[in-house]
Amino acid sequence: MNAKERKKLARAIAHRAEVNKDSKLEKRVAMSLSGCSARVYKATMSLPLRSKEQASADNICLPDVAVFNAGYRKSAETVTAR
Repeated sequence: MNAKERKKLARAIAHRAEVNKDSKLEKRVAMSLSGCSARVYKATMSLPLRSKEQASADNICLPDVAVFNAGYRKSAETVTAR
């Protein structure tokens, strides 16, 4: 490992330590304010049992797509996608 790689690794370790320190502090503050741990809060939090999926614009199926994609099959009527 050369000097550049060692310096890069040291910076990454320092960055991860800073991020972990912030998240640990945040968890401690949240636990002291709420009186319960994050796991208990998550377990008691009510979530909707079923959520309705929203169709996005890029995955809406067209009614005749299967007919055009089945070009290798023989059909009674001739269908082209031109």
